[in-house]
Amino acid sequence: GPKWKKGRATITAGGALVMLVGVLAVYGITGTFDLGAMKGTALPLGVSALLLTGLLSKSATLPFQTWLPDAGVAPSPVTALLHAAVLVKIGVYVFARLFLSTFAFDEALRLIVASIAGASALVSAGAALVENDFKRIVAYSTVSQIGFIFLGLAMGNAIGAAGALLYILMHGLAKAGLFLSAGIVEQNAGTKDITKLGGLIRSMPWTAGAFLLCAFSVMGIPPFGGFFSKYMVISAAVSGDQLVFGAVFLAGALLTILYLFRLFTKVFLGEPHGVLAPETSRLMVACVVLLAALSLAGGLVVGWPSDLARVAISQMLGVAG
Repeated sequence: GPKWKKGRATITAGGALVMLVGVLAVYGITGTFDLGAMKGTALPLGVSALLLTGLLSKSATLPFQTWLPDAGVAPSPVTALLHAAVLVKIGVYVFARLFLSTFAFDEALRLIVASIAGASALVSAGAALVENDFKRIVAYSTVSQIGFIFLGLAMGNAIGAAGALLYILMHGLAKAGLFLSAGIVEQNAGTKDITKLGGLIRSMPWTAGAFLLCAFSVMGIPPFGGFFSKYMVISAAVSGDQLVFGAVFLAGALLTILYLFRLFTKVFLGEPHGVLAPETSRLMVACVVLLAALSLAGGLVVGWPSDLARVAISQMLGVAG
């Protein structure tokens, strides 16, 4: 609707304008827009903060996270594609290109990014734990998981960078499945309010099963793909002597398990509220089942995407391969 579009435009466009000022400041320092020519350049913290503001607003990270849950009014295929797999990942991708591959990534900025990521992961996970709108819960989960990706990149070591890149892939697969499952429930049950849902596993067994498998990946349950990426990110904090951040994100991982199990229990288990809605579209169900299967397969063949991540890391300045 107009409200969420206006909110997203205000936050993302405002962040982009601030980032544009940062880009112009970078040009004033380096005299070029060529990323290759900027390699190793140490930026003033203020200029880095301008760039970071734009990246955080695009990736819906605290304190710019409010537009993403509001975007849940959009059709589920849109939220699955843009908000789980493409749009919010742009911020972390550009962050990796700029601060891992191009500019010198100093310790002060590293701690700032990790602190913002930790706060974003915990605050949004707490919001998901008390929210009753199906798609808003999934959207808050995305905000929280983006924090894990930023943490991996902020650690500045090989295992953290590999975990973050792997996280982008595994989260995209599983979260798209969760959004599409929400769309199936909303279309057939006529509501996103989880307090008005229940017992749908009886009439939507395939959707329920696919949702649970995708949720396992987001939770970080082995052998799903999400386990390996989450383990690598938290391990990067521990191996980098950032035990506080490791503990914060371990708490975030536990909260992820709590709010996703709460969501599954409220929607698919328990006593039904009203008439049990059936699965009316085989194509829609097939899509979520495929994403669930890919989330599991991603963990079983994790070596292949991990090898691709290592190739990318080998090209990043300052990250030991």
